[in-house]
Amino acid sequence: MNSLEKDFVPYEPSLALKELGFNEPCFGYYKENQYELHKEFHCYNSDYVEHLEVYIAAPTFSQAFRWFRDKYQIDSKIERDNSLQNLPKQYCYIIDDKDGLVEESINFNSYEEAELACLIKLIEITNEQQ
Repeated sequence: MNSLEKDFVPYEPSLALKELGFNEPCFGYYKENQYELHKEFHCYNSDYVEHLEVYIAAPTFSQAFRWFRDKYQIDSKIERDNSLQNLPKQYCYIIDDKDGLVEESINFNSYEEAELACLIKLIEITNEQQ
């Protein structure tokens, strides 16, 4: 996976976002039941259908997190866990909504791991609230 592809949400979470109502224009997309990310200069949203192929918008992580903030008033952030001195860097995510802390997790080996786990947790929390 090249560095640009790391900016886009993978297929399964993109599909889950579509099911939650995410339908923003994106520069990346997946075709239904295909895991290959397509990147285009033209924007596609999840309503786009061409030759009976259903497209699933592939947002960037930034777009997805902004969508949760705007639509559900759920904030999240990824932080480096500095409490483990003399050990390799660890990352955590923190999720809160207008009522306060919702979820906190630790012990991810990379920022990207924490970011994906956070997004999956946001999807889970939102599904439980509906």
